[in-house]
This record gives sequence, structure tokens and C-alpha cells, in this order.
Amino acid sequence: MRLTHEEAEEIVQEVFLNIWKNRVKLDPALSVNAYMIAIVRSLVIKKNRKEARFFAFQQYQIPLIELVSDHIPDDELIYSEFHSLSMEIIEKLPPVQKQVFKMRHMENKSFEEIAGKLNVSQRTVENQSFRATKWVKKKLALLEIISVSIWLFPVVTLFDSIVK
Repeated sequence: MRLTHEEAEEIVQEVFLNIWKNRVKLDPALSVNAYMIAIVRSLVIKKNRKEARFFAFQQYQIPLIELVSDHIPDDELIYSEFHSLSMEIIEKLPPVQKQVFKMRHMENKSFEEIAGKLNVSQRTVENQSFRATKWVKKKLALLEIISVSIWLFPVVTLFDSIVK
């Protein structure tokens, strides 16, 4: 996969930001170039994985649901009802948790991206996301829509895309 000019600039900025944030931990006896290369490699791999997951979701999940709904006419209604219930539950979250939850699970943003947009620490975003996720799972489990062990959020995102 080839990066656009803008994506390359973003990665360069992230590399220097990462170096600046960790400047105290850096060993002056070690090569800064090797450190920079390791960061670039990590960021590019992370970006490619994210894009691959998104591509796989778009290419393979939605057509599978469409095939299933050809055979079972009630599926679209079930998906629609599940989505409506899920959205009602999500809307009842505290404002910050709701915002973090939606950015994480509906906009497919990383914790780092959310932290940057909200101008808070990544740890704060992780905590808010964990609390929101736990609360949504609990509410759906109480409605006996899901079992507590199910990994719900790609499904919520999938239903969101089906309804649109």
C-alpha cells in the first residue's frame, strides 16, 4: 500500500511528536535514526492494519448480511430494531462517555485520535470507553438481547451501516 503525501506528513509529525514526548527516556548513546525508523515502521503498520480492518468490514461483512437477508425477510426488521435499541441505550450514556463511545465504535477512531480531538489524555479516553462499553453491554444483557460474553461493538457498527 502506498501512502499519500498528507499521510506521510502525518506520520512524520507523529514521529517527531513521539520523540519529543519520550525525550527524557532516550539514551543519547543509541542511534536516533534507528529509533525514528522503528517508530515509522510501527505507525505505518498500525495505519495499514486499521485500513485493512475497515476494508474487510466494508467488503465482506455487509455483503454477507445482504445475502442472509435475501433468505430471511425478517432480518432487516430485526437489525433495525436492534440498532434502535442500541442507539437508545447509547444516548443515555453520560455526555463524555457517549462522545468517546461513538468516536471509538461508530467512527472507528483510535484512543490516540480521540484523545487528540478531545484534548484529554489517552488513558482518560480508555477509561471512558471501558466504562461506556461495560454499561452498554450490561443494558443489552438486561434486555436479554445479547449474552454478556458477546463482542457487541462491531455488530453495532455493522447495524449502523445497514440502517443508513
